[in-house]
Amino acid sequence: MAEPFLECPKNWVHGTLEPDPKSPLIRRVDTGSTPSTRREDYWDGMIPWLTPKEVTGLVDGLFVSQTERMITEAGLANCAAKLLPPGTVMLTKRAPVGAVVVNAVPMATNQGFLNFQCGPLLRPLYLAYWLRSNKPYLDLVANGSTYPELYRGDLFEFEIAVPPVDLQEKIIQILSALQFVALMGLPLEQSVTSPEEMLAIQNQTRRLATIRDEILPLLLSGQIDICRVSSAFLRVSQ
Repeated sequence: MAEPFLECPKNWVHGTLEPDPKSPLIRRVDTGSTPSTRREDYWDGMIPWLTPKEVTGLVDGLFVSQTERMITEAGLANCAAKLLPPGTVMLTKRAPVGAVVVNAVPMATNQGFLNFQCGPLLRPLYLAYWLRSNKPYLDLVANGSTYPELYRGDLFEFEIAVPPVDLQEKIIQILSALQFVALMGLPLEQSVTSPEEMLAIQNQTRRLATIRDEILPLLLSGQIDICRVSSAFLRVSQ
C-alpha cells in the first residue's frame, strides 16, 4: 500500500483503489477501447464515447453527458470498451494524467481512461474530488518511455480513507456550493459595462477558485469540522 498523500482520521474507512466485487469502496475498474475506424458501421451511433481531450476542455465541471463522437452497438461489441453506468468515475491515465469526470448517462470511453465504479461506502463525486486533490501524487507516480502514464498496478496501491456516507455528502454539498459561486463570475462578466467592473469580477472569481482549491484537501483529510461548516452553509442559504 502506498503512503497516503492526505493524512486522514484513523476512524475513517481505509482501503486502496484496487477493485474487488465485494469491496465497500471500489467494486470495479475498467479501461476503454477504440472501435476500428475502418468500419463505418461502428460509428455515428447512439452510444456516447469519451476521449481525454474532451475532458480537458471542460470548464471546472465534474459531470459529462455528451461526447464529440458516438459509436454503435456493433462498435461497442467489437472492441474492449464497456458501456459504463451513470456515476462511473472516469480518470484519464495519459494525455493528460489525472483529469477526472463522472458520467451522467451510460457511456463508453477510449483506452486513455481508468473507470471506477464505487461500492456502497464511497460516493462517486467524493472519489472524483479525492482524485482531483491527489493530482500531485498522480503526477508523481505516472511514468512512461514516451509520455507520462498511470498504470493500474501503481494506482491500485494508493490508500484512500473516507468518512461515513452522510459526511461525504456534506463535503460534496460544500464543494458544489463553492464551485457554483466560483463559476458565477462567468455569466456576470457578460453583464458588465466597463473594464473596471470586468477586472473586479475576474479578480473575485480567481479568489473564490483559490479558496475552493485550498479548502478541498482540508475537507478530504478531516482537518475541518465538516458539520460546523455544513451548518454555516445552510444558514447562509436560508
